[in-house]
Amino acid sequence: MTNTQLIWSLILNALVVLFVLLSTLAFFRVGGQGNMKEGGKKALIYFTVDSNLLCALACLGLCVWDGIALGRGGAALVPRWLDLFKFAGSTAVGVTFFTTLCYLLPVTKFDFKLLYEGWNFCLHALCPLAAMASWAFWERSAPLPFAWTLLGLVPTALYGVLYLWKVIVKKQWKDFYHFNAGGFWYVSMLVMLLLSFAIGAGLWALR
Repeated sequence: MTNTQLIWSLILNALVVLFVLLSTLAFFRVGGQGNMKEGGKKALIYFTVDSNLLCALACLGLCVWDGIALGRGGAALVPRWLDLFKFAGSTAVGVTFFTTLCYLLPVTKFDFKLLYEGWNFCLHALCPLAAMASWAFWERSAPLPFAWTLLGLVPTALYGVLYLWKVIVKKQWKDFYHFNAGGFWYVSMLVMLLLSFAIGAGLWALR
């Protein structure tokens, strides 16, 4: 990676870490808002929050690595494990970004205030875009075989299983994402996994 790539990577990853941290703390200080009403630790029921926290952890690792690489003069490649971690996180927040834009926005009759007001803007748009852009355009590792893009399915699949268990089996959560509308939860599951794969493949292609 060149120094320019390292600097842009550092800036964007630091932005994600900062705004995810502030957004998460807001759930504890002022409670939820918009389409995410639950506050405190209950906010962890939302994939938006979970995906952004996962991505922020990967971004924090990149910040440390970028800083060390810059101090050593640059030209180093991101370690494979860290690159894959960031890829999985970027794919997960990509699912958040595109689900909000292409599904929740029409479902809420284009209620931009509900989905993008306040800290929701950071979690639904700003941080996902910064994470995806930094991985695709400014971070470089050893060539990533296409098969590794399947790793991007893991966060969505794990959350999907939890969501089905809590919503359909245990009935402890409301179907706040409307994924079981009409009883077609299996269609929603398939669509979300296909979306995750498409986003991961898209990021791989952009890089």
